[in-house]
Amino acid sequence: MNFLTNTIHSLNSLILHFNRLFLVLFILVYSTALGFDNKVDPIKTDFSYLINRLIEDGIEPSQVDKYFNNPEFSVIPELLEINIDQPSSTAGYSRFMEDQSVTETAAFLKQNREIFDIILSKSKVDAEVIAAIMQVESGLGSYKGDYPLLNVFASLTLLNTDQLESEAPDFWDKILSDYPQNEHDNIKSKVMKKAKRKTEWAYRQLKTLLKLAVQTEGKFDPLRIKGSWAGAFGIPQFLPTSFENYGVDGDADGIINLCELDDSIASIANYLEKHGYQQDITKNRRKAVWHYNHSYEYVDCVITLADRVKMKLN
Repeated sequence: MNFLTNTIHSLNSLILHFNRLFLVLFILVYSTALGFDNKVDPIKTDFSYLINRLIEDGIEPSQVDKYFNNPEFSVIPELLEINIDQPSSTAGYSRFMEDQSVTETAAFLKQNREIFDIILSKSKVDAEVIAAIMQVESGLGSYKGDYPLLNVFASLTLLNTDQLESEAPDFWDKILSDYPQNEHDNIKSKVMKKAKRKTEWAYRQLKTLLKLAVQTEGKFDPLRIKGSWAGAFGIPQFLPTSFENYGVDGDADGIINLCELDDSIASIANYLEKHGYQQDITKNRRKAVWHYNHSYEYVDCVITLADRVKMKLN
């Protein structure tokens, strides 16, 4: 009797063991089939401070939760270094003043002349300078960016936190690679000051982004709208704060969509006008374009391209 009882007990234990083994194998196979990566770093980025700050600043907790707990939300480590050690754009501007760019921009303006004329009928801004800005900013709308805006600005808020090095382990190697060893401490000090300013800037853009999502009842989706590594988006490459302050519904459909030509023309014109653009006064014309991008090389590029397009079309 004892032998039979022990045998039954052993069989039950064996069955339980196989059931557990089967369950483990099932979970492993199922997770692999769904694309779960068992090598994912278990350390989760801590955004609690950022989330609390957004809520304290008036963003609804449900709105914050909606986006920060979305599977599409993630940190983009490579943007941390590039936003601090930004590549020089001086050399890149020259190509926009070459014949091919002039021809492309003139053809684009000619093809869309009717739309430009309608939108700018009461504007002081000339079509050529708007077309030139579109060419330099987004290749006339051919490139608007690949990064979800929420991910860009949330990532950049990490620049002034203890999580910087864990999220971007090679951050300092890349930043310091072009400097001799004896300059590293000085460069680090300058970079951290810049990182602090950039973090606050990114927070303002992020907060505006979430406010716009609420105001537009989700039509302005921070995860669906994609932009550049710097967080600029649409044909005009506006930042969220620029969109909030200068965005215009050019086609009167009730939605400001900067991926649409009508709204982009109206918004760029509004931006330049608000910064004192005057076509016939060179100083004011240049100053307004400078406000669009604080670079004198950028101003030279846009003005030169606009003037060459005008000459080509006349």
